[in-house]
Amino acid sequence: MTWALASEANIISKSKHTAREVKYSGFLTKTDGVDSVARDLMNLGGHIASPVTNSYNSFPQGFAERPSEVVEEAEVEEEEVEEAMNQIACFSIAADTLSPGHSLSHSKRESIVSKGGTFELGFFKPGTSSKIYLGIWYKGFHEEIVWVANRENPLSHPSSSRLYLSENGNLFLFEGSSEIPVWSTNLTFPRSNITEAVLGDDGNFVLRGRSNTSSIFWETFNHLTDTLLPSAKVRVNKVTGKPQQLISWKNSQDPAPGLFSAGLNPNGSIQLFLEWNRSQIYWSSEVLNESENMGRSSIFNLSFVSTTNESERYFASSLYNPSNLANYRIDQTGQIKARVWESGLSIWSTFWYAPRNLSDVYALCGAFGVVQYPDNSSYPCGCLKGFKPFSMEDTRLNDWSGGCVRKSPSQCENNTYANGKKDWFMKISIMRLPDYSKAYLAVIPSSCESACMENCSCTAYAYSRSECMIWEGALLSLQQLPYGGEIE
Repeated sequence: MTWALASEANIISKSKHTAREVKYSGFLTKTDGVDSVARDLMNLGGHIASPVTNSYNSFPQGFAERPSEVVEEAEVEEEEVEEAMNQIACFSIAADTLSPGHSLSHSKRESIVSKGGTFELGFFKPGTSSKIYLGIWYKGFHEEIVWVANRENPLSHPSSSRLYLSENGNLFLFEGSSEIPVWSTNLTFPRSNITEAVLGDDGNFVLRGRSNTSSIFWETFNHLTDTLLPSAKVRVNKVTGKPQQLISWKNSQDPAPGLFSAGLNPNGSIQLFLEWNRSQIYWSSEVLNESENMGRSSIFNLSFVSTTNESERYFASSLYNPSNLANYRIDQTGQIKARVWESGLSIWSTFWYAPRNLSDVYALCGAFGVVQYPDNSSYPCGCLKGFKPFSMEDTRLNDWSGGCVRKSPSQCENNTYANGKKDWFMKISIMRLPDYSKAYLAVIPSSCESACMENCSCTAYAYSRSECMIWEGALLSLQQLPYGGEIE
């Protein structure tokens, strides 16, 4: 059996109340019998923290993981990019309103535009995707999608895709000859011939009364996707505790719900939480009040309200200058960002974001993935040596939810020796420890090694001063530390 012992290193465990430092003399993992230990590790980087507990583990000079045979990855050809004209289908019909019995047709490139010309609603194809969605975007900025109706159920028939406002006051999205809608507003009470659908200059698409326009029956502001526009609210129902959330796109060409979400704390305090997989909080704001920044500047006026008569708590924003184009968005990197259109520079500028480091986004790079150092939002992740992306197609679109997989299975996984040799351990240096280890007593390092080797679920271990730490299953929230092991 071959194994490598990492050089002595410091592991620092910080929490909200205590800080402790322990000397560890190695963090190693199993690999198969391929002689890859002499090769340098991939040049990965980044750092991950756990804002929920305000704690992290640092292991600057000795981390090892159980990878498999190192195989050089073949180059992957770039996909051909479709012409930009294929991305959006828009030909504006009359004004900002869709009346009962009328429809928007994708084949005719129809859309509706808000009265002041700020927003447009119609059909679009994100990036080079052939899938069709109904959405809202800033007029003139087709890539700036702020709302998607059918994000989980794309259309595939351009010639027959249409949005229809029925006589009973419901919106239906159809394709083909099917009478079963792909998406609908699903109002259960009839509003026969008294409802109209209107796109406002605030970006809110509403079903309202034709004679009494203040009667709102349905609105997109109550069905947010990944973007919070000024005047919209992120809210929590104080009776049910159910939060309304912003949910990221899966990747840049797929608006299906991704892993990252933003919403208010449902348990009392007015705090904004960011979550991974709707279960793991990885960032929270201070209690939202007048001192919380959240992009507060000359652009946004923020409101944090707990009502008594409306039975809700909410966070909302408004613009000091209504002519500005600005929003909050949670993107596929897991960060929430305040953005504004800089007309003089013709760019969307991010002037506030959280968390401050990509390394603080929980499991951003998936299982056995490592966050780059320094932060690189264009390509934030890499794989441990001996691993490859689960999906090259997804990772090209910056979707690392599938993480990384072994290039060849370990002995434990297939009950055979790779190249006739047994599993062994490979050292990984300048790496912060992953989350969720188990601690055991071990008199000598070899006892810790044996405990991991004899357990097929064990993927890595570390040892110091009779304390053995092992990790079972997938390793999450890995991050390469800067040279020397220091972090900000």
